Amino acid sequence: MNNPQNYSQDAIDGQLRFAKGSRKVSFRYELLNKHDIWIGDLDGITQGTISYGEFRVIKRSATFKLDEHLQKEINFLTDQIRPWLILHMPQGGTVEWPLGIFMSDSPSREAKGNIHTRDIGMCDKTLIIEQDKFTRRFHIEAGTNYVTAITRILNTAGITKINIAETGHTLLTDREYKVGKKKHLACNELLSEINFNSLWVDVNGIMRSEPYVRPSNREITHFYDAAKDSIAILPITEKLDIANRPNVFTRIAINLEQDKELVSTLVNDRPESVISTVNRGRRIVDFYEIDEVASQEALDALVERIAIESTSAFTQFTFGTALMPTHGNADTLWCNFPDLRRDPFKCHETGWEMPLKSDGLMKHEARMVVQL
Repeated sequence: MNNPQNYSQDAIDGQLRFAKGSRKVSFRYELLNKHDIWIGDLDGITQGTISYGEFRVIKRSATFKLDEHLQKEINFLTDQIRPWLILHMPQGGTVEWPLGIFMSDSPSREAKGNIHTRDIGMCDKTLIIEQDKFTRRFHIEAGTNYVTAITRILNTAGITKINIAETGHTLLTDREYKVGKKKHLACNELLSEINFNSLWVDVNGIMRSEPYVRPSNREITHFYDAAKDSIAILPITEKLDIANRPNVFTRIAINLEQDKELVSTLVNDRPESVISTVNRGRRIVDFYEIDEVASQEALDALVERIAIESTSAFTQFTFGTALMPTHGNADTLWCNFPDLRRDPFKCHETGWEMPLKSDGLMKHEARMVVQL
């Protein structure tokens, strides 16, 4: 956030949430080179949309429409675009939020008479390791710290802006990656073995990951109250996905250091869960074998995570709000939608879409937080 006038957080939150009955937002766009260094401001972008999906391969993406008569000096092979949302404060100052750094993926050009426009599909920097693959065998020695191993892989792709939480876990055996394997996949496999979140990129272009925390234990990052908060906009819908939702979760892994199988099973037998073994009267088993895991503890945590994500997916919500630039990765929401549910509830956000226009409607997708 860029807050040159040092407005208090309460003042900013109040203005975002229409405390004075109205608010004004606008947008600006920066052109960056491949090293994230500012080249100049863009005047030619006439439309834009940013979207996020927690379970996507590349979590944050964007589309822009560019008027080439207003903006010609762009190298679509290397230059990047960073959009900002600007909140205009009542005193005349502004507060700004970066909305991500985006690389060009698929620019297309359209000409109608004297009007030349480009529709630009863009992705965050995850695109780099999604497109990059090992071109020779890549070896990591047993005993290497997991974060060190992942950092080495990212560095081979030219990524140096990295913020991955520390861990004491080390590789139990040598690891070798074959020619042609995606570096993105290799990193996420290593992260999964220690029950970390998959790689994601923040709004400043930094590659990040951290230990998985069950949604019920996460701090709430956003509040939406349709009963009194004008920022929460109807309609709000709920979808129940019950058909084949599992209630027993088992994973088997080989612990190569001890030369034995590690097994972890979690059973959803909670009476308050409509998809539990108790209420359905049968077991629907989710079973897979996995190649590597750091320890029995890591395997147990992974199975718990899979169970929580699958069970929470049973109850899904979609709703709209005014544009909120503070949403990021895997936010936790507290919602009060009395027309839908009698009591307030906690949910975890799995996706959102933000059109870059002042009166745009931000669409949110979320899942109910469950206890296991």
